[in-house]
Amino acid sequence: MPVFPSIERRANDAIRDNGVILLLLQQVHDKIEAMDKRLTQHMTDETLTLAEEIAALMSKAFPQGDPAGHRLEHELRMQAAKDRADFWKKLRDEIMSKGILGLLALAAVWIWAGFLRGPK
Repeated sequence: MPVFPSIERRANDAIRDNGVILLLLQQVHDKIEAMDKRLTQHMTDETLTLAEEIAALMSKAFPQGDPAGHRLEHELRMQAAKDRADFWKKLRDEIMSKGILGLLALAAVWIWAGFLRGPK
């Protein structure tokens, strides 16, 4: 008969409990590992799916699926609009300057005509 039976019983219970705890920890570890694999696979699948969807959208969004050509088309149109605006600005400036010179010439003719008529 053991000298301290309660100590021996507690030691046996601890060994048995440690075995159960280790078993539970192993099960938890296995489940975490399985979840990690599933998550990694899901992330890979999701990334591929998103890349395919983006490629499909790109091919629909741009003429002939050509984003560089689409950008070039916009740049050409913007340049044409800028050139048109520059043309009209230069034309307006030219008409204004010629108009002012014309008015000054007309005023000079009226003043000269008045000078030639003499005092009243």
